[in-house]
Amino acid sequence: MTGNWTDLALLLVPLVYLLAAGLAGFAAPRAGWRLVQGGNALALALALGLDLAPHPVSGWFLHDPVNSIVLSLVAFIGLVVARFSAHYLDGDAGQARFQRWLQVTLACVAVVVTTNHYLVLLLAWAGISLSLHQLLMFYPERKRAALAAHKKFLFARLAELCLAAAGCLLYLEHGTLHIDGMLAAYAEPGVSLGLREQLAALLIASAAMVKCAQFPMHGWLIQVVEAPTPVSALLHAGIINLGGYLLLLMAPLMALAAPAKGLLLVVAGLTCVIAALVTMTRVSIKVLLAWSTVAQMGLMLVECALGQYGLALLHLVAHSCYKAYCFLAAGGQVEAYLRQRLAPPAQAPRAAAPVFAGVVIAIFGGLFATGWLTPDASLWLLFALMALVLVSERGSTLVRGSALRALAVAGGLAVAYALQKFVFTALAPAAVAPGLAAILWCVALFLGLLGAYWVLRCRPESALARRLYRNLFAGFYLDEWATRITLAIWPAQLPPRAASKQVLTIKQLEGTR
Repeated sequence: MTGNWTDLALLLVPLVYLLAAGLAGFAAPRAGWRLVQGGNALALALALGLDLAPHPVSGWFLHDPVNSIVLSLVAFIGLVVARFSAHYLDGDAGQARFQRWLQVTLACVAVVVTTNHYLVLLLAWAGISLSLHQLLMFYPERKRAALAAHKKFLFARLAELCLAAAGCLLYLEHGTLHIDGMLAAYAEPGVSLGLREQLAALLIASAAMVKCAQFPMHGWLIQVVEAPTPVSALLHAGIINLGGYLLLLMAPLMALAAPAKGLLLVVAGLTCVIAALVTMTRVSIKVLLAWSTVAQMGLMLVECALGQYGLALLHLVAHSCYKAYCFLAAGGQVEAYLRQRLAPPAQAPRAAAPVFAGVVIAIFGGLFATGWLTPDASLWLLFALMALVLVSERGSTLVRGSALRALAVAGGLAVAYALQKFVFTALAPAAVAPGLAAILWCVALFLGLLGAYWVLRCRPESALARRLYRNLFAGFYLDEWATRITLAIWPAQLPPRAASKQVLTIKQLEGTR
């Protein structure tokens, strides 16, 4: 009986979103926002109630800790975005259209994170993209927004083709489209994957990377900042994380697929490092946050590739809340930046970072030699390098305070990180120990990130720093190549409000910048 009530509650969540979308269109704007906010609050209450309920087995719905956490997160972000949008869009002629597509998008996301049927997941995944496209084109007269939405539309179709092909391969292998039935075969010890399953894992990894805007298909995420701020918050705090959720959902399969994990480590790892460095060259707050999202998604996919699913789930939740706050408080960030311009930070001490790095590497090397390191040692090294930056910057005006205070803050963050990681590891799929090659690759990436940061921060006038800064500012021209290829395959229509309706081709691309 409990299972029936749980299934009913899981079905009600997307239905509540859709009902609010339908009713809001017949009401005045303010009444429509009250309906939307009420529907989102009810969806959040249902999601939180499901967190406390048992987790019965069901044919059509998944109800486990990961799904419950992500569903609650989606409902919470949706409520916050709806409340902010009511004030942000007050007086805008398109409020009803925004209300409708916001609710439809949230309904599709709720279906993706609760369904146990692969075909339903695929249809809802496509529904997210199509409804989000309407939000990205909220101001259809903006050419850059139209180009970004066009690229996003095509990349989304590519991700859906990858998911569809993976589903076909898994269906041929297991004879079922129920996700728990597909994954049950990989719970037994000593299972090895055949060619179909390896190809399916590669396709799922590819779909996750496209969804998370990994190189070279990242440019649309940077350019859609021209959409309304609530859309950016919804996109960066919720929808973009679905690539990580997909890998968590398919964790039993992905844990056995070495080629797929290798692909994730290379592409997402390089994306994480390069995008993190690109943020050092950006001034626009929303563009900086967009590049930060690309880097964070790369790191989350690397965590999944290393088998650290608890850490990836923690990262997903923390990043969602952080990015929602950052985008919705972007106006205050602009003020903070202007204040910083009045008292620019001093140059960080050149010797602090290399000395601290040497100490950290020596400690980790000693722990590795004695066998004390945990399987996710490379990720602990990343956290140690974060503390390194905090300590090395303490002498500049950017971060003031004594060395003792900086070390205390770094230690407190490490303790908080360890406690949260312990909780989320208990809720997520079981961790899988990464191989030595994967750990060494991650260590090399993180040390490369630290080295480039040190060059840009401590030796900004050197020829190497100037050359690196120039290429980072251009994003290594990866988006330019992706845009040219995209427009060659499928030219984009100019906004309908233009003087004459044209087709945007490669030759006209420069005019949109």
